[in-house]
Amino acid sequence: MTTSLVIIFLGLLIFGAHFFNALFDRTKIPNVLLLLLIGVVIGPVLGFVRPEHFGEVGVIFSTLTLIILLFESGINLRLQQLAQSIGSAFLLAAFNFLASAVIATLVAHSFTSLSLISATFFGIIVAGTSSAVVIPMINQLKMNQRGATILLLESALTDVLCLVIGLALLSSMKKGIVEPNVIISTIFSSFIIAMLFGIAGGIVWSLLLEKIRQIRNSTFMNLAFVFIVYGVTEVLGFNGGIATLSFGIALGNAFLFQKTFLRKIIPAKELLPTEKSFFAELVFILSTYFFVYVGVCIQFGNPLIYLLGLLIVAAIIAIRPLSIKVFIKSKEMTFKDLSIMAVMAPKGLVPAILASIPLQLGLAGGQTIQDLGFSVVLLSIVGCAILVIVLSRDATSVGLLKSLLLLKSSDQEEIEEEEFIEEIEEAVKKAEEHQ
Repeated sequence: MTTSLVIIFLGLLIFGAHFFNALFDRTKIPNVLLLLLIGVVIGPVLGFVRPEHFGEVGVIFSTLTLIILLFESGINLRLQQLAQSIGSAFLLAAFNFLASAVIATLVAHSFTSLSLISATFFGIIVAGTSSAVVIPMINQLKMNQRGATILLLESALTDVLCLVIGLALLSSMKKGIVEPNVIISTIFSSFIIAMLFGIAGGIVWSLLLEKIRQIRNSTFMNLAFVFIVYGVTEVLGFNGGIATLSFGIALGNAFLFQKTFLRKIIPAKELLPTEKSFFAELVFILSTYFFVYVGVCIQFGNPLIYLLGLLIVAAIIAIRPLSIKVFIKSKEMTFKDLSIMAVMAPKGLVPAILASIPLQLGLAGGQTIQDLGFSVVLLSIVGCAILVIVLSRDATSVGLLKSLLLLKSSDQEEIEEEEFIEEIEEAVKKAEEHQ
């Protein structure tokens, strides 16, 4: 493709993304699915674009997209919402990560030639949910704040587990020895120290904001500081994603200092609505290109591998209603939110990138891990999107999911009442907009 055609295509993608958003209101087809399919068509199917065309820039672009997604989510997250959701999110993340890892490991070890340690590596890297996929989907599905916060935290936590444990196991694959103590200490430091880095960065930046705004064209300086926080955290060996999310949360809640005796000592400021709007626009643009890029990066291998990938994805999604039922209080959520949470298990570029490393290093089973990893990424995103469509249209599926999620009829009645009130409020809002 010539440079001119590429630029035209990039422009058309933005218009297409807006059209897909409008289409979602009528068809409930998430734009994630349509953008991914565009990437698959122009990439592995027609061969117009290949991952090699992006080189190292592709990995950098994916990282920048994740940074901005996490930061933008953090600045809109209030501490009260965080406090109400962190416990449920942690339990949900731990259960689903462990269960998904066990399922993927058993399938890979039983039906392929992978050794137990190689199968475990594969199981770990596909056990999480992707922040870069989850965040745009929950924004488009317009979940309530608590449900969206739980899914955001779950994806952020499992992203870290996939990276930290996956890389530790990769080292074990090279050495032939598993070191549990090293893995546990690495996980702990990645979470805690990265979180402290992010919070400290958020407080420092909130103190500087007033002076920074006096500089012309300073909006991008917010972004520059986010990149620095992420980069420094990663260079020091901790998780930049957690630091970025923590930075956003700290900056988004800086106004709380103004309500305490610390307001004179810490004259912190939060982002202005125009600055938040800028980041929201940036998230929309980067997400559009990101999902097309994911589609381009997908590689089709042995059909048997894709059957195994389908089995893994189906089993992982099948256990989610159980975890939602056990760890989420149904009275506090609408059925719409519970149903979205029950099927929200998409994978992203993290497992795709990690799945490619064993083959690059020449390790045994590298090709199988890569092919199986790509199949799980593609099928999990497609499966999640299709289930969202089915649940919005098919009464039988809705009834089945209700029976799985709800503990008793009184819970269902309360949830239905909340949904009715929500529909009334939405109708009133639309009527006011037309006036």
